[in-house]
Amino acid sequence: MSQQPALGTIHHFYFNVSDYKKSVEFYDSFLPKLGYKMIRNNDIYSTWVNQSLGQFGITKAKEEYKDLKHTRYAVGYHHMAWNATSKEEVDKFYELLVEKNYKILDAPKDYNYAPVYYAVFWEDPDGFKLELCYVPFPYESENKQE
Repeated sequence: MSQQPALGTIHHFYFNVSDYKKSVEFYDSFLPKLGYKMIRNNDIYSTWVNQSLGQFGITKAKEEYKDLKHTRYAVGYHHMAWNATSKEEVDKFYELLVEKNYKILDAPKDYNYAPVYYAVFWEDPDGFKLELCYVPFPYESENKQE
């Protein structure tokens, strides 16, 4: 008997994309390396699942909206980050991004978001910002609110 996911964990997250075929190829080139397995792929949407993290998917944007461009700093989605278990994983993943000639926003480096925070940032074909980061847990914010 399988165990139910923990309360509050994400079940699924979907992006609408302008070029569905290109985006399927893009996401399928790296999601399996992050522990995801494609479970659906049809003409409208594709879904990858990671039993620990939930589902990630893309859907074909409606024709009348496909030419609208994402603006990262407008109200709405800013970026999505996946965990790595070491700085070396981030560096190895960066090599894949370079090999695929994906748009790198920031090469791997240390950031001051936490005592240890090492990450790489890149874009998908629609300009969605993506990140792979190594942040050792447990993590506690410096700005706790009681």
